[in-house]
Amino acid sequence: MRRHLLGKAVCSAAIGVWGLVPQAQATIVDFESFAPSLFADGDSFAENGYGMQVNGGFGVVDSAASFFLAQAPGGNDTQFYAGLSDGHLQFARLDALPFRIDGFDAGFVAPVPQDAGLMAGRIQLVGIDLLGNTVNRSWDLGVSGDDGSFPFISFSGADFSALPSLKSADFSACVYATSLDDCQNPYQNLAQFALDNINVAVVPEPSTYALMALGLAGLALCARRRAAR
Repeated sequence: MRRHLLGKAVCSAAIGVWGLVPQAQATIVDFESFAPSLFADGDSFAENGYGMQVNGGFGVVDSAASFFLAQAPGGNDTQFYAGLSDGHLQFARLDALPFRIDGFDAGFVAPVPQDAGLMAGRIQLVGIDLLGNTVNRSWDLGVSGDDGSFPFISFSGADFSALPSLKSADFSACVYATSLDDCQNPYQNLAQFALDNINVAVVPEPSTYALMALGLAGLALCARRRAAR
């Protein structure tokens, strides 16, 4: 009888421990909560628990219909963030919890309409992980279309699954200066990008993995007890 009660207590505790483990909280940062806005170097703003700061250059939240400072990327009728004049966008959670990035939409912002078929540059992501290590990723921003603009492109998949838990991320663009192997920022104030629909999620801190292991071990013990009956 005592062993039976003890077993039930262990199972209840395991379920309780598992319930305490934080689950990933996914959200989308899509810049829809702002009125069209202009941000100078050093300005900051926030949406859905994530804080952003403009570093270098300047930034704009706007839609393609009213964007007039440069050639807006095509294929997106909603608001987006544009990083202009070699600018960067720092990105982190307001509560300083670690997070992951699962994807985003991005496009190159040309100063004026371009000839069709031009390759301009790349979107760059520089992350800082929980150990202070720097993680670099970049993606080609495609070619200009017949209308002289570059399209928004959705980036996701394996390149993001390899990213560790991040404390912060830095978005910027670079321009192909002399070849596809020579992508530069700063570059004559032409390294410009549009960013939208950043797919992010909070991830457990390292201290919670021991709690996860404890909960899993307890649940496995309960499963073995049930199978033995």
